[in-house]
Amino acid sequence: MSGFGKGVLGFFVARPLIAILIAALVVGVLLLTQTHRQKTPVTHRQVRVGLTDKQQMQLGSEEYAKTLRQSGAQIVKSGAAYSEVQRVARRIEVVAGRDKLAFVWRVTLLRKNEANAYCLPGGKIVVYTGILPLTENDAGLATVLGHEVAHATAEHVAERIERQHLTEVAAAIIAGGVAVTPGQYIRIRALLGVGGAAASLPFSRAQESEADHIGLVYMARAGYNPRQAVAFWKRMLRASKGKEPPEFASDHPSDKHRVERIKEWLPEAEHAYKPAR
Repeated sequence: MSGFGKGVLGFFVARPLIAILIAALVVGVLLLTQTHRQKTPVTHRQVRVGLTDKQQMQLGSEEYAKTLRQSGAQIVKSGAAYSEVQRVARRIEVVAGRDKLAFVWRVTLLRKNEANAYCLPGGKIVVYTGILPLTENDAGLATVLGHEVAHATAEHVAERIERQHLTEVAAAIIAGGVAVTPGQYIRIRALLGVGGAAASLPFSRAQESEADHIGLVYMARAGYNPRQAVAFWKRMLRASKGKEPPEFASDHPSDKHRVERIKEWLPEAEHAYKPAR
């Protein structure tokens, strides 16, 4: 092969590497200039997020208002279940509020036959009546609310948004640098964890486990026996027999693995536990 031919071949071989290096440099600059460093409560993990507390509160408030508009007839405003949710949520919010002073907390109970609850960025909590038969008592409900509130105080949504934003930027640079086809661009995005659910699952499971850890300490600080978290997840395990997807295909840890990890964290939570008077 002539010298010219070798030079052309070397150019095309080098282009992908150059594009990757440029992408890494740009992402590094964006991390330093457009994000701020945060430390998660309890676990003290260092994360970088781009959204401020105010922006997270706005994001959560908008979604919360939308949920209330769409679920007007399903909102529970009185009764024993309503009182329990308000009572437990207040105690968990007091504890979580020490880690996020700016957040404005509010909880709504929806009449929905689904075992679910969630906390939006900024502190807006939604609980479905379908989970109450599984929580069974205040401590069981505190297990759920501690976990969901932990997602907010650890800024998991903001972290995921920033991660997706940066990987989108990297994918665009690499795609432009290599001049790939649309199909190849989609594959690059999937490899980077964008547009492919399987690629981002380990990250989600890590956040779920972190929320379990933080939530366990939250419920203990709020005066609920953390050992009740083990009992709750065992009930969830029994209720999901034959229904739960394999852990590798889910963004949540399996209930069996949850129980194992929670038992490991119990000494820390029990140290923080002071029974409510």
